[in-house]
Amino acid sequence: MAEMEIEMRNFLGDYECSIDSKSRLLIPSKFRCLIPVENDNKFVISLGKERCLNLYPQSEWKENVENRLHELPPGLEKRKIIRFYSKMSRHVESDKSGRIAIPRDFLEMIGNPTKIVAVGLLNYIELWSIDDYKEVSAKIEKDFQKMDWEY
Repeated sequence: MAEMEIEMRNFLGDYECSIDSKSRLLIPSKFRCLIPVENDNKFVISLGKERCLNLYPQSEWKENVENRLHELPPGLEKRKIIRFYSKMSRHVESDKSGRIAIPRDFLEMIGNPTKIVAVGLLNYIELWSIDDYKEVSAKIEKDFQKMDWEY
């Protein structure tokens, strides 16, 4: 029997969200409807390279992060990268309302915000403090005009 392929449409847009007193985030409905049922409400949250968190549906994590880690050439560099992702990533599940509990130490890494911006990055979601996102957005808009890329 062939393995069932999970199809997911792209996460696009940005949405302001609140973090409640239990460190829970309600995933925006525009994003929730794009997560395949087969994902079983499971996600992986990790520290991003910038001052944000990355939220992957588990199927996307396996396909885009885990598989790439396994493909790295053996050696010290591979072990360092895998250690980083092991230390800076956690499995999380959404409840029936679409909320995920963000580990408190992860929120501390991005400044302990009570409000965040959830940003769609095609196959995953970035979580930013509002101030940091405003700053990076202004820079991106300025830099984009200089880039030699168009669709």
